[in-house]
Amino acid sequence: MQYDLMKDMIENSGFEVQAGFDPHKLVARPEVRDMCAADKCHAYGTNWACPPGCGDIEYSNELFKLYSQGIVFQTVAYMEDEFDFETTMGAAIEHHDRFNELVKQVRDAGINKDEVLLVGVGSCSICKECTYPDKPCRFPDKIFPSMEAIGLLVGEVCGMAGIPYYHGPGTLAYVSCVLF
Repeated sequence: MQYDLMKDMIENSGFEVQAGFDPHKLVARPEVRDMCAADKCHAYGTNWACPPGCGDIEYSNELFKLYSQGIVFQTVAYMEDEFDFETTMGAAIEHHDRFNELVKQVRDAGINKDEVLLVGVGSCSICKECTYPDKPCRFPDKIFPSMEAIGLLVGEVCGMAGIPYYHGPGTLAYVSCVLF
């Protein structure tokens, strides 16, 4: 897959910031998965896109080796103050919508699921009740693990790509990436 094609799809999806990185330098970290296991988001062990359903650390590290290119991309929001819940939630929805647009473009371009790993934000919320862990996922082509779920420190990946994770006072960034 061509880097320029993926870069154009990301830009066409509306993301404000994007930059490439080498996925062979990614390291899935047990301490990130430990944060997931603390279950502050109440998603750990509840769905196929979150740990442990999305695979263990060794699986993630092996997965990174399958891809030769990566792009990290962001939705950046500007808040009125640190308690600006409306902007925070609006940016989350905007990032989710943009991510879905990117997925659509990738699928419409005929890019095989094995050629690209799309990594989103948050946990899966497609089904009212997930089949995890008793049955396979009903929609394996529609779920995407988050960067944290696969053991990545988001700020570290942004640093590898040479872009900021923190854009200054009053800002918030939702971050995803794609490996191909």
